[in-house]
Amino acid sequence: MKITFWGSTDDVTGSMTYVQTPEGYILIDCGLVQGEDKESKNKNKLPYPIDPSELTAIIITHAHLDHTGLIPRMVRDGFRGRVYCTPATSRLMQIILMDSAKLNAENNFYDTKDVNVSIPLIKTIDWNEFFEVIGAKLHFISAGHILGASSLVIEKDNKRIVFSGDLGRFDDPILLPHQPCPEADIVIMESTYGNRTRHSSIDDELKKFLKVVAKEKRIGIIASFAVARAQTLLTLIHRFHQNNPEYKVRVVMDSPMMKASNSVYKRFKHLTLQSDEVFDALDDIDAIEYQKEWESLRSKSGPLIVVSSSGMLTGGRIGRHLLNWHNDKKAILLLAGYQGANTPGRNLLEGARQLRGPDDEVFEWQGEIWHSDAFSSHADQGELIEWVKSSKASHIFLLHGEANAKNVLSAKLKEQGMKNVSIPVRGETFEI
Repeated sequence: MKITFWGSTDDVTGSMTYVQTPEGYILIDCGLVQGEDKESKNKNKLPYPIDPSELTAIIITHAHLDHTGLIPRMVRDGFRGRVYCTPATSRLMQIILMDSAKLNAENNFYDTKDVNVSIPLIKTIDWNEFFEVIGAKLHFISAGHILGASSLVIEKDNKRIVFSGDLGRFDDPILLPHQPCPEADIVIMESTYGNRTRHSSIDDELKKFLKVVAKEKRIGIIASFAVARAQTLLTLIHRFHQNNPEYKVRVVMDSPMMKASNSVYKRFKHLTLQSDEVFDALDDIDAIEYQKEWESLRSKSGPLIVVSSSGMLTGGRIGRHLLNWHNDKKAILLLAGYQGANTPGRNLLEGARQLRGPDDEVFEWQGEIWHSDAFSSHADQGELIEWVKSSKASHIFLLHGEANAKNVLSAKLKEQGMKNVSIPVRGETFEI
């Protein structure tokens, strides 16, 4: 088997890794590079190392855009193979790709027609169900992280490769933790939080925010990813208000993709730790659906909580809330998780205050900015090391992380006795 490293070699987003056998080629994940800068956008337009028409299949570990967002473009460019993923991933991925198509149609990168051609190519596979592609035997195992997320095991000629996908945390509030990494010859793993150990508690951080908003009658705007993060936050907010009615305030959700994803979480509630609570929380949402509801909301004062996307402020409806309350110095913007390089969210954390509204109007955010990694659905350094130790792999490759995260994790793995750790560059190949 020959591995060609392509995406997420020099950043966190845009996951794409090719695997070749004598029988053909497959692509593990097919993600968009996310970022507002020109360099990030140009990476999505790089020539493919393998013509899409030559691919037998695309294997998707989970639904997030940085793992799926290039599929419609591949289809536009000739891909007609199978797209394999778990059932929950399929449902969430279709929502994400339709939303992405509306944004990408503006620059003619791909549109909803390309997504509609992509959807019939999807074939769902349950965790631990074996399937064969290009003469290899494959199966998914649970990775935590988000609903349906998987690690991928590939076996051929008595050799085994494991792709971690994005790994979840051991203490995720609503999802089961990831399965241990099976023994393998090669492990290709993410390193998003490879340089960080999570010390803060998601419950403590959220309670602090909710209490301040309620007690001080503030506007609280939560920037959340529409898929997974939003469902976790809405469930935890619901739980806190149930247990502490004296702090209950109005909570409004403003994101069509968030609402659609809520329906998927309800459909697959058996995959969550607290299925009844998840169902109740997601069924009890005050959602903005019509313009008149937005017009009514925009004149409100606190206490009020708005949950909207996108999580890194790169788009979505959150812009209109930030613009509406940008002069309120008591308003709180909560960035609930990782902020990618060159995104508006990261820029705010680095000291910027200028943002763009929904109609491209420039404004300055004068409220407070709160941020915590406690809300992240990624495994931290210790959890990543614990996961890969059980593999006994002869070679580990690190992807999906900023340079410092990969370098720090590499050093830590070597300290643990895993001496053969590599950080590949785009286009590098490896044969097993």
